[in-house]
Amino acid sequence: MRLQENDNSELAAMGGNVNERLSGVEGEIYQVQNRSNQDPLNYPIKLNNKIAALQGLVQGAESRPTDQSYEVFEVLSTALEQEVEQMTLIIQQDLARLNELLRELGLEPIDAARLIT
Repeated sequence: MRLQENDNSELAAMGGNVNERLSGVEGEIYQVQNRSNQDPLNYPIKLNNKIAALQGLVQGAESRPTDQSYEVFEVLSTALEQEVEQMTLIIQQDLARLNELLRELGLEPIDAARLIT
């Protein structure tokens, strides 16, 4: 059953909040607005593309990575870690509260492991 199909306003609001917060994290890691081949030109690249570009640069060089490559890696890694930490908090706190409400209403809770894989 979808949360939108339930007439419980508290459940709908809480489910919407979890969805919105998780979508925000996803949108920082991955450009979710890309729909066509032209869209990467219209929307900014996100962390996954920046990390992939850095990887291509480092792998394509015949010498060791430059100091600047290490610095960019640190910046991108830190940004990714912050997003993962935010996602973990949302799952541990907000999703846990949502699942508690689902159980109270006699509904099946959302399996957090399925969100991560």
